[in-house]
Amino acid sequence: MTDDWYQQQPPPGPHGGYGDPSTGGYSAHGPYGPYGAYGGGYPPPYSPYPPTGEMPSQGSMIGALVMAIILMVTCCGTVSVIGIVFAAMALGEKHDAEVAAKYTRYAWTSNWISLGIILFAAVLIGLAIATSS
Repeated sequence: MTDDWYQQQPPPGPHGGYGDPSTGGYSAHGPYGPYGAYGGGYPPPYSPYPPTGEMPSQGSMIGALVMAIILMVTCCGTVSVIGIVFAAMALGEKHDAEVAAKYTRYAWTSNWISLGIILFAAVLIGLAIATSS
């Protein structure tokens, strides 16, 4: 590291860098400066990593949401809520393509599991009806 940071600091004010004694040493922004209590007067950090990858298609997200809603309305309501939540989170994610793709994948997986539970229950009911006669 170099000592360049020292030269980049503003020079101390007329009172030796401790603020105006008439205000108790505080600036007009209060004791924490214009950025609040975060980081001693420096702005909040930004994400140094740009969004990566390509966003999944909106059609896939909407399709997962519609399928989850249909599954919830027809039979398997409590299990399909998970698909609705993940599809809604995927639609709400605008900056991180990896997270949106992950939520979309989770929504579709949840929907297929819900559909599998419905089909399994239908087969069991069909077998019970067929063997009871």
